[in-house]
Amino acid sequence: MLAVTTEVSLVLDCETPMIFKLIPSSRPDQVIEALTFDWEGALEETRFQDGYGNHCARALMPSGASSLRVSFRGRSLPEPSAMGGPFVPIQMLPVDVLPFLQPSRYCESDQFLTITRAVINGCAPGYDQVTRICQAVQNRFAYLPGSSAQPRSALAAMNDTAGVCRDFAHVAIAMLRSISIPARYVVGYLGGLLPQDVHAWGEAFVGGQWVAFDATPGLEAGERICVAIGRDAAEVAIMDQFGPLPRTSHLSVQVLVQDNQ
Repeated sequence: MLAVTTEVSLVLDCETPMIFKLIPSSRPDQVIEALTFDWEGALEETRFQDGYGNHCARALMPSGASSLRVSFRGRSLPEPSAMGGPFVPIQMLPVDVLPFLQPSRYCESDQFLTITRAVINGCAPGYDQVTRICQAVQNRFAYLPGSSAQPRSALAAMNDTAGVCRDFAHVAIAMLRSISIPARYVVGYLGGLLPQDVHAWGEAFVGGQWVAFDATPGLEAGERICVAIGRDAAEVAIMDQFGPLPRTSHLSVQVLVQDNQ
């Protein structure tokens, strides 16, 4: 079980509408307990779910200092094994999975087919291709926290030899979609991650289910809690502001690994 606390502190020059995606929810593979969400200074706060089912908080944040704090306990649940899960023909995919086949802002899958074919040569269609693509990304790049402050596309990341979890997720997702395996971007928390921060990975639809994968090199296995999903990082920013950038902003994340009760 993970005990997670995330705090965001802001200083704004004017009243600014903002949307936060920091509220996890229970789903078939995880349970969320003891969830609290506290504002300091927020105006006109509301909650809603976006088109992917992500839980969002919207507020008019005041001029000057404000903050929010989210805490919860999260426990992942065992899922049926995906080992060897086969490719699902497009005509048999659930309708809600279809958007994750298309190119998106940071995952230019229409330009990755040649690259992907060279990587997956000899693989059985489906889960084995997911594994091979993750291994290829891990072998190509070095994980360097802080090396990519702003989101960049999968193609842009391919021009470098190092990156952050967001980059590796984008590259792997673009490669999977290029061979018609639906893939989506996940932001959440990983137990044991250092430095502690939000983390990004992916999920691929093979064998009739969504299966988590992580193309970030050098990470130890750890419990994961999903907060939000989307086609890429553009759709799951933990904080969107609609106005001038904050004068200052600070994100603090604490993830403690606890024994399951």
